[in-house]
Parts: sequence; structure tokens; C-alpha cells
Amino acid sequence: MLVHSDLWLDQPDSHDRIESRLASGALSATEAEQLHGFVDNGHLMLPLGLDKAFCDALDAEIGGLWQKRPADLAVSPSNGRPMSFPDYDGPVREVGYRLPDLHGHSERALALYLHPAIFRMVELIFDEPAVAFQSLYFEHGSTQGLHRDPMFVATRPVSNLCAAWIALEDITPDSGPLAYVPGSHRLPWFEFEPGVVVCGQNVSREKRAGYSVWQQDKIREQGLERRAFTCKRGDVFIWHGGLVHGGEPIQSPGRTRKSFVVHYSTAADYKSRTARMQVRDGESWRMVAHRTDTIIERDGARGLDSPLHGAPELTSPKPEQPRPALLARLVERVNSFRERRTSGSARD
Repeated sequence: MLVHSDLWLDQPDSHDRIESRLASGALSATEAEQLHGFVDNGHLMLPLGLDKAFCDALDAEIGGLWQKRPADLAVSPSNGRPMSFPDYDGPVREVGYRLPDLHGHSERALALYLHPAIFRMVELIFDEPAVAFQSLYFEHGSTQGLHRDPMFVATRPVSNLCAAWIALEDITPDSGPLAYVPGSHRLPWFEFEPGVVVCGQNVSREKRAGYSVWQQDKIREQGLERRAFTCKRGDVFIWHGGLVHGGEPIQSPGRTRKSFVVHYSTAADYKSRTARMQVRDGESWRMVAHRTDTIIERDGARGLDSPLHGAPELTSPKPEQPRPALLARLVERVNSFRERRTSGSARD
């Protein structure tokens, strides 16, 4: 399946357009070179020069969140759906956990979410005002299979999507670095249903496996190669929404790969977002969903606030409710007490 793209960098004359903008002074020589690479490869690299003090302070903020466990922040276990932080009872900072929308609870994560240098490149790619709409913190390599973002991150149109992966420490080959396939943004799209590129929760394992085989065949047919992105702290990998990418295996157990990912779309087309997470309800779970259209602006950049941040349902104190099993035991004890009183009265 071929997906139509209005993105100017996807058009046949994109290289000529870049040179024209360079000649007019709209682009610097470095920016023009980066955009040429984006056209050909589907990605570009941008150094932010983050210092160790910034990344250590961000790590300390995350450590504080593990202690406080705010109810309006989700944590995603390595093999589970996002859940309210207080309801998570697994190992602290277990391998594979993620923090969705960390920018709603961390000042330094928000600074990366709205970083002006990244926004400059994103808006050059879109050629119109952009909006950051979600973030994701990783402490370890994702080891995720090769995929394309629109399979899981919906935008309309599909082409109005790009992402930035920010290294928060030096990334080594044994840490499970980001995997990517240069040039794969030009491949056709797999249809999970007729005309649908989204891989929804109802897609069967067989269909997902079929996608993996199909994708590998297309990569091989085009002579494309999988690569690993090893880099220095502060380096940013910005990719086209159609780029095939994933996570390499973690070769050294315990090795971290701290990184922060932000997804962007065009401000004119992405106005709001809904986030969902599981919340414990007695001995069962229920799903909560909240929507936001609140925009945070800073230094010419803009992004949606975390949808769950400050939601009254999550932040208001709740009266302690006895869980069903505990309530049953209490009822049993009361009935037993009543029976003893009755039998005692009969003997008197």
C-alpha cells in the first residue's frame, strides 16, 4: 500500500527546493545538508550538547518520582500497559519500564520536550508550525521489533508525524541502542486491514508475524540495511514517520540506555490528545482516559500538556474502600459473632 504524503521533503523536487531555500538565506548550510540527508535516508542527527549536570538532575527528578509515585503519572512495565504509578508493585526501575508523558512531572523533561533547536528542525521538516504531543522516557533499551510509528501513533494525515530520540548518556553497542533502516521511509505500507496501516490491539499474533516477514522481505528487496545508533550524550536522532526502526538486543545485562523520545505533528492538524492508563479498583482494574487541548509554549516551541497531569479523578484524595475479599471476611466475622450471641441467649 502506498500512502500519499504532502510533506515537501517527500516530493520529487525536494532536493531542488532545499537548494533554493539555501540560496535565499532561509536555511543555513548545515541545515540544508541535514535536510538533504533526511530526504534520502529518512533521518538526521542533531547535537544538543547536554552536559552531565543536566542529565544527572533529570535522573534525580525521576528518582524522586519513584519515591513519590504520583497518581496522575503512568508507568509502563516491560510487558504491560500503562498503569497509575501508586498501583505498580513491581521492582523499582525494573529493566524495560517506561514513563509516558514525563514532561508533565519533570521540568528538565519539559525543557527537552520544547527544546528550541529540535523544534527548529521539526518545523523545517513540516514547513509549518509544529506541536509536540507526547513524550516517553526509557531507562533501558526497548529491544522492540522493527516497526513504523504510524502503526501505533495516529496522526492525520499519516505523513504529518516525526519523532526525536534524545540520548541522555553515551550509548554503547551493548546497551541495546536504537535500531533503524536508512531509506525505509520510502517503502510501501503493510495493511493490517484494507486501507489501514494502524496495528490496533485487536490485530492477531498471526497478522503481526505476517507484518514482520513482509517488512523483512521489503527491506531485503530494496537492498536496505539495519543499523544501530550509537552516540554521545545529547545527540538527537530525528526521524521521518515512515522510517522503520526498533531496538537492538541488550548485550550487557544491567546496562542502561537512558533516552527521551518526543513525537511531533503539525499544529494545524493536531489539536488534542487522549491518554489512558489502568487504575486499581479494589481487587480489579479499570481503565481511565483523559483528554487535553492545553498547549504549553516556551521560546517559540509549543506542546500539549500531559493529558493525565492534574486530572481531578486521579489527584483528589479518595476514602479508603474495603476490597471485596476483605469485606467478605468482615461479613463472615459479623455473622459468626451474631450466631454465637444467638446460641448463648438460647442457653440462658
